[in-house]
Amino acid sequence: MAKGVIKLKAALPTSDWVFENNPPMGGATGEAFTNTLASSGMAPASVLAREAIQNSVDAHAEGEQKVRVEFVAKAITGKDKTAFVAAAGLTAIAQREAKLGFKEPNCIADLQNGKKPMTLLFVNDYNTTGLAGDPSDTDSKFARFLLSLGDGGKEHTEHGTGGSYGFGKSVYSSNSAILTIYAYSRTSDGDGNPTSILFGCGYYRKHKHDDAGFTGRAWFGRDVTEDGPNAHQIVEPLRDDEADAHAAKLGFDVRGDEDFGTSVLIVDAAVDAAGILRGIEDWWWPRLLSNLLDIRVVDTKGDISFPRPRKREDLKPFLEAFETAIGKSPPDGRRTFHRPFNKSEGTNIGTSGFVVLERDEKDNPLVDEDHVDAVALIRSPLMVVAYYRQWSVGTPAMAGAFLGAEDIDDILRAAEPPAHDRWDRNARRLQDQTGRKREIVNKVLSGVRRAIKQCQGTASPPPPPRPKRLSVLERTLANFLTPTKKGPQPNPEPSSAPIHLTYDQEPRASAEGNSLRLKASFDVKLKSEENVDSLKARVRVTCPVIEDGAVGDSLEVAVTANVELTEDETRPGWKVFDLTQADGAHFDCETGAYDPLWTVRFVPEVEPVEIEQ
Repeated sequence: MAKGVIKLKAALPTSDWVFENNPPMGGATGEAFTNTLASSGMAPASVLAREAIQNSVDAHAEGEQKVRVEFVAKAITGKDKTAFVAAAGLTAIAQREAKLGFKEPNCIADLQNGKKPMTLLFVNDYNTTGLAGDPSDTDSKFARFLLSLGDGGKEHTEHGTGGSYGFGKSVYSSNSAILTIYAYSRTSDGDGNPTSILFGCGYYRKHKHDDAGFTGRAWFGRDVTEDGPNAHQIVEPLRDDEADAHAAKLGFDVRGDEDFGTSVLIVDAAVDAAGILRGIEDWWWPRLLSNLLDIRVVDTKGDISFPRPRKREDLKPFLEAFETAIGKSPPDGRRTFHRPFNKSEGTNIGTSGFVVLERDEKDNPLVDEDHVDAVALIRSPLMVVAYYRQWSVGTPAMAGAFLGAEDIDDILRAAEPPAHDRWDRNARRLQDQTGRKREIVNKVLSGVRRAIKQCQGTASPPPPPRPKRLSVLERTLANFLTPTKKGPQPNPEPSSAPIHLTYDQEPRASAEGNSLRLKASFDVKLKSEENVDSLKARVRVTCPVIEDGAVGDSLEVAVTANVELTEDETRPGWKVFDLTQADGAHFDCETGAYDPLWTVRFVPEVEPVEIEQ
């Protein structure tokens, strides 16, 4: 074994952390893998959402455009933490803690403190290829994802992908306070046979330990380095049953034979679920709207959330502009506009849509200041590359979306820096003999500016803001629901009828597989101040789907009650029951399963039978 390599005999005697010796001719340090995306200007959780999902989308299985990605956070304590520390071999890393450049705070000082939670974040994808190929082949997905740096192979061999620099892997380790990750994948080997692989990676500071120099890169696997002072270090991943068994010890969900995909564990995760969810909504709404991406986010409490960009007031204008651009929503020529780009020498450029921004009561646009007059730049992976604005804000203020054509996708990808956060007309990779690539990017960026200014020249001013005060009926109907909404839901406001309705359990959506179900319960009583001992009342519970601001069909709602309900022969859909001062009525409601991207309204209605409308 090479001098200075330290092994920890952990849960499996053949698996250890191995630190890379400084090679005679130098090489990339561990920090090179973690610093690439560190200065993107975005929140770390947003960078993780962008790059992790991009990696999964690029790895979609043949014939599968829709991928599923889960972000699952766990906080481990007690025996679970002790077992994890042993299985992960963290003691070997702790021995060098002062030299490795960890972020503060981190878990190292509390490895033996079972009461101090350690946060683990699992990023799991499905309907993907996994880390396919022979791991020893430098062109395999395993080698590109975990061992190489700056490998631009995808730029030359794959069309329609998001990544091209080979730096996207750094997003995982950079979000670990101890710069340590594990990858577990069910995939096919170099001969096409199903296999499981498990491998750990640490990307640390260059350092010396026991008088030996190390690059800062470290690997968890099986050390098969040959004896000899100048032998090349080789660490192989755990394979098949051994990989599955060790993955279970690390907290991964063990994958079945045909459950291809990759799971990445970020140890001592430094981001939270709420930030990840917002980042997904900010940057991946085009693919979510196109039904090509399923996302689930689970926080450390086990609460499940789904991205719901249509609920975000600051995103709605961009969503509408995108749907106008792709022809899903027809433009009206006053508030919404469609601007396709002309072909350039037979090459399709793309299409764009624009929307006049509505304003609030203080006459401020309903988007962030830096997104006023901005245009969401999008290409084939359907991630927002940037909210682009390189001009003065015009009147009326607008939001836009540009979708690049397939013909120029490779050119736009080449115009992106490693963070994939802009299209740079001066990017070195656009250089060619004719200057054609640079010309295409110029046409896109200048065309976007020209299009929004043309639309502003013909647009009608935005409608006046609605009064903040809503009527009783509007307040009742405006009960928008989201699975992550916090705080109590208001009860319907009092009316002149002698009936009082209050929520016993506020409307709440809960996950069921890849769908949601809404549950709520409420009580109906006679008002004590009314001189009424009893009366017949009718009840109806609906939960309509809201589409582009319009009320659509209702979900199926199952209603049970502690009173006898009979069909109202005069009012289809309503049920009649007896209500007395002594006994109120209690109702439990549950909807059928529905898509997490839908917006729904829970609407309970109760009235005396005597009141005719």
